[in-house]
Amino acid sequence: MGRFVAPIAVGVVVAIAFGVWGFTTRHSATPDVVEGWAMPNAHGTAVSLHDSNDTRVGSGYIVTGASWAGRDGLWHDGADGPTCIGTDTATKTRVRLGIVDVEPGEEGNGGPRVVWLRCLP
Repeated sequence: MGRFVAPIAVGVVVAIAFGVWGFTTRHSATPDVVEGWAMPNAHGTAVSLHDSNDTRVGSGYIVTGASWAGRDGLWHDGADGPTCIGTDTATKTRVRLGIVDVEPGEEGNGGPRVVWLRCLP
């Protein structure tokens, strides 16, 4: 019985260490929610967001990879892009965006990231 105690003790210590590591390195973020009129680029991968239904200069956001919901309310993963905004650069779509500000790190750039997009009726 004594020869099983040491491996079990080591296993418990390793499990606790991984638990503590997982808890301390876990991150979460609450996105800022903004609404406006989105005008897509020709590929539908980025939008210019405007406060009103006009063509004045807006804020630019990359929307590729963001989860999105169309006017029907069904959510989609970001793999196929938010097709509800289309690719017609002259068409404006009313949207709500969830934006997280990412801190720059050693391996990438920081700045605002769209994590979800909802096309509004």
